[in-house]
Amino acid sequence: MVLDLINEFFVEPIATHAGYNLVNTLVYAAILLGIAFFIVFPFFKKKGITFDFDFFKAVFPFIILGSTVRIFEENYSAVYLDLFERSIDPLTFGFYMVSPGIYILIGLLTILSLVISFPLANALKKKALDVFMAIGIILAAPVVLYHLFHLTNVFEFFFVFLLTGIIVFGLKFLTEKFNYKILSDNLNLAVLFGQTLDGVATFTALSFFSYSEQHVFSDFIIQNFSPAAFILVKVLLALVVLWYVDKEVEDPALKNFIKLFVIIIGFAPGIRGAFSLGLTTI
Repeated sequence: MVLDLINEFFVEPIATHAGYNLVNTLVYAAILLGIAFFIVFPFFKKKGITFDFDFFKAVFPFIILGSTVRIFEENYSAVYLDLFERSIDPLTFGFYMVSPGIYILIGLLTILSLVISFPLANALKKKALDVFMAIGIILAAPVVLYHLFHLTNVFEFFFVFLLTGIIVFGLKFLTEKFNYKILSDNLNLAVLFGQTLDGVATFTALSFFSYSEQHVFSDFIIQNFSPAAFILVKVLLALVVLWYVDKEVEDPALKNFIKLFVIIIGFAPGIRGAFSLGLTTI
């Protein structure tokens, strides 16, 4: 019985490209939240890590790395002799090219890189965050450049970022004009940009390409309203989270960590979506 449920809700969606369902969405979310807030956050808080905008800039290359590595499974598996072909076996490389394996791979790689940044920084007489960011750039740059050189839909790729920028900085202008400073903070602005990027990438994919949404809650919004409504929902979600966190969370470290978490879950699918559009042959 238990094995049948695991197969139905977790194994088959990976093997058949079926996407997410309510059960695996809730389970993955619970595991991700648990690891983030009960393991990662306490560990690095004890290490004196400040989860500010500088930390976001340092971790950003790893976000890009995860998003762009993920695309190999979608676009280039045949070229690489099935090295990147999805798999349900955790002992194969393909398992770590799709959810949830990709999160395990990039998460562990990011944490390991941060840990080794401290002794490397001491040896090189550099700041640990600078070394951490440099490691991320070295890892991400070849993958990003490879994808950029293989773009087939250049306009659509840059359109996603352009429309996102217009929305985000338009909202920043309006909020500041009415003396509402929520987007004056760079970390807050990154939260909004990441979530909006995800919404715009999804909107573009569904409106102009033959894509379908695989996430349960976003698919509900799109099916019952429209792809454009998803952008609005993502923008409102970001603003509501920022308002609540800034108003209710007293611990500065926890406050910034929550924002960083929301940034990652926005930018990761948003960047992946933009590159997928740029590389698609549909």
